[in-house]
Amino acid sequence: MIDLTTLYILAALGSIVAGIVHVVPWATGRFGGWAAWWGFGHVAMGMTAVAAVLRDHGAEDWIIRLGNPLAILSYAAIFAGMRSFGDPRARNLPMIALAGLIAAPLFFWVDPADFPQRVAYLCVFRSLFDLATVVLAVRMARREHLHTGWIVATLFAITVPLFLVRGWLSATDQIGGSLTGRHDDAGAWLAAAQIAFILFRGFSLFVMEAERGQRTLADLADRDSLTAALNRGGFQRRRDRWQGDGAVMMIDLDCFKQLNDTCGHAAGDAMLRLLADVARDAMPADAALCRWGGDEFVCVLPGMSADRAPDVAARITARFAADGARIAPAVIGVVPSIGIAFGSLAEMTTLLAEADMRMYAEKAQRRSWRDEHPTHDDTWQRSVAENDPTIGLISHVQHG
Repeated sequence: MIDLTTLYILAALGSIVAGIVHVVPWATGRFGGWAAWWGFGHVAMGMTAVAAVLRDHGAEDWIIRLGNPLAILSYAAIFAGMRSFGDPRARNLPMIALAGLIAAPLFFWVDPADFPQRVAYLCVFRSLFDLATVVLAVRMARREHLHTGWIVATLFAITVPLFLVRGWLSATDQIGGSLTGRHDDAGAWLAAAQIAFILFRGFSLFVMEAERGQRTLADLADRDSLTAALNRGGFQRRRDRWQGDGAVMMIDLDCFKQLNDTCGHAAGDAMLRLLADVARDAMPADAALCRWGGDEFVCVLPGMSADRAPDVAARITARFAADGARIAPAVIGVVPSIGIAFGSLAEMTTLLAEADMRMYAEKAQRRSWRDEHPTHDDTWQRSVAENDPTIGLISHVQHG
């Protein structure tokens, strides 16, 4: 025999505590709106468990009128919490309004003879909300590489068939006329299993939030603060993931020191951010960009063939030339020199050395061409500053 009354009371206490633990950090600004939806949803779910106990102990009809609709709305709020956790911009009010329409018939549907049908109705929609939550959890697990997302998905996935089977048993009059009390039928065992998993998952978003925060901190440690490209440490921690053949590009900005000396370091920082943005836009989604040091960047292009990599380099050069003109005059000559190497990414050290050598060869070739085709005399820096007073002001502020 299973004492469902005790289990429902435990479910009520556990859900209300889980709800309060989420609502308080939201109210103090520590967590976002997802915690409010999730927390209030669990408080409401705990109240529906209390209503079920009171209903079976002779409570008045208004307990049933409020408890059953609140059960639907509580599940909708929990689902809204999961949506907001995955996307803080998610609009939940239309979904809550739809849940209100689903719950509305239960306010008027209080005939004791229809008890099994009401239970079946609730079970069906609870299973649908749980299934939708599973889909969201799986998407977040894949998108953000959250291992805890798979755990949350599993906890919600298990209750989907439990609710459906219990709903079918109720619709076919195979459960008794009360939710609580002592029972030994299949419906009681299903209810006990549901309560167990509902209690387990009450704090599951806390676990996901902790893993997300840990990943965010790790990612910040692996990123260059100026360009958001990987730093050397982030590059080293990822190099074992790159398998098979591919291309490695070494990028260095020509005349970068002259840019800083003439236009100031603010312009230099803007050029570095531009180069990083341009490179990211030109690279495939599975590629990686690393700020190697100073004005040097490394692009790792897994699976990139020898005939496609030059196209990526050409897009970087063309886009940088077009957008860079808005930061500094073309006369300064800030352009990227790019060296490309191909081979097994397992031989990363060799590829980096080869790409670096080819990058410096291109840089030397361009410098030689400039020496052979001089277009400006030694007063070019003064001319630039005279033509653009902003540059002179920036240089004066930066260098005193």
